[in-house]
Amino acid sequence: MRYLRGEPVTSVGEGPDGQAVVTTARGEERYDIVVGADGHASRTRQLLAPGLTPEPAGHPVWRGAIPLSALADHPRELELLRGAWVTIGFPGGHGIFYLIPGTGDRLLAYAIYGRPPASPDADADPGPYVRELAREHFPAAWAEIVGHGTHRTTACHPVADVQVPRAARAPLLLAGDAAGVSRPHTASGAVKALQDALCLERVLRDEPTVGAALERYADERTAAGAHLVELGRRMGRAQVEETPDWAAMGQEEVDVWFRGVLAGTRHYLYEQPGAGVTA
Repeated sequence: MRYLRGEPVTSVGEGPDGQAVVTTARGEERYDIVVGADGHASRTRQLLAPGLTPEPAGHPVWRGAIPLSALADHPRELELLRGAWVTIGFPGGHGIFYLIPGTGDRLLAYAIYGRPPASPDADADPGPYVRELAREHFPAAWAEIVGHGTHRTTACHPVADVQVPRAARAPLLLAGDAAGVSRPHTASGAVKALQDALCLERVLRDEPTVGAALERYADERTAAGAHLVELGRRMGRAQVEETPDWAAMGQEEVDVWFRGVLAGTRHYLYEQPGAGVTA
């Protein structure tokens, strides 16, 4: 294995001998396997699934990140987040708050899912729209966090998903977001990429040939990716498209509702399928 830094790949193909042909500024080179780990807009994916494009969910997600040092006036909220993430439901969407690492300071991050603004002017600067959304539906302290003026980053992007029909075909293999992208509700992008890598290491060690290893990888990781995409759609329907009347629900009712959302599925955030869930 070699890492080629500063040498963009201009094309990937398959030679008549079945090997992968990779073209860079250095010329053509041949490999037994090419792993396409080139992200959600993967060009390698088009080799295995020509014309496949992400399917939009029809709603965006607004994201923000704020240094904890700027939120000293919210000690209760920060203390709560040190042991859990916080989800706030509202008609037609929900917001989720959690802590993430940062450069020199931990960050409070949030993601708010909801219907897109009706005004086309809001597309240019969605900030006022999402702040108003938080003021209308969130408890005051959490709305203040969304409206805080010291964000490290902000972003708004559409929600979409995609899954290849087959994650490998010798000599090509897809991993991470290149193989499939689930809706962000599953919080599984990095985890799935690690699982793909572990699976590849295992099948290459266990199988007698490269072709057999890639077939086994394709069987396992295609099914896993399809499951994750379907779970993301199910969670999106429940938490954005067909939201319950959360305001009328107590903790027990929320637990029962969310266990129903996850029924029959497995997810690394929960101890077992549809159990041990607190929302």
